[in-house]
This record gives sequence, C-alpha cells and structure tokens, in this order.
Amino acid sequence: MSEFAPILAREIAQLREDVVESMLARDQRATGKTAAAIRDTSGPEYAALLGPGHLKALRDGRRPGQRPPIQAIIEWLKAKRLTLNPYAVAANIAKSGTRLFRGEDPRFRKPTDTFAAPIAAALPRFRVALAEAARTGLRSDLVAFTTNRL
Repeated sequence: MSEFAPILAREIAQLREDVVESMLARDQRATGKTAAAIRDTSGPEYAALLGPGHLKALRDGRRPGQRPPIQAIIEWLKAKRLTLNPYAVAANIAKSGTRLFRGEDPRFRKPTDTFAAPIAAALPRFRVALAEAARTGLRSDLVAFTTNRL
C-alpha cells in the first residue's frame, strides 16, 4: 500500500530525532559526529534507522581489548575539555573497558536507555498511524468495489 510510504518516512524521521535528543539528554554527545551519522531510510514497505558501528558502545560501553582509535579519543577529550593523555586513556580502555562497560558510570545503568526508550515510545505511534492508513485504504477499496458493482 503506497499510502504507508509517507507514514513510514515521517515516523522513522521522528524516531531519528528522538534518538539524537535522547543522546543529548543523557550527555552522550561530545563532537556531534555520532548524532550526525545516524540516518533514516524508508520505502513503501520498510523503514530503518542506521548508524555507525560504535553505537553499541553508547548503549553498553566498550569492552576491554584493542585500543580505541587515538584520533577519536583526542577529539572526545577536546570536546569534553579534558586535559588527559589520549594515549593513556586509550590504553586504559583497552585494558579495562569503559566505566559504562564495567558498570561504574553513576549516570547510567547498563544497557543505557539511549535507544530503547525512544524506540519503545515510537512503536505505538507507528502502529496507530499504519492501522489508520490500512483502515482508510480498506474503506476506499470497499467503496470503489461496491460502486463498480452497482
């Protein structure tokens, strides 16, 4: 049903705005690059919210392992106006993970609601809007069918 396309486009765009707003409200914005990289796409029968691979770290934190990219750490420190050694920060994250991953960030419980809350709020809006479009389309089809039969 082509009448779904504008509804899907409108609702996924609103969800994108809600997710970005949620990131800002939870102080999960430093440079703005992550928020700018989140994008929405939709078509006649689908809608999707897409983002960079590191979004999972905003939700769960970064686990120990490889060092994060130094340039990203430098930009984050600059945006947060912190005067820490970026190589030491990267080494500490590689060794222990982030505070969020370890459950030591007092601002968040793990996983954060950064994405879950806006998505949970959007689902009823999607359902109502799509159900109304389906009812309207069905009524139009029935009227057209009965009119042509008479």
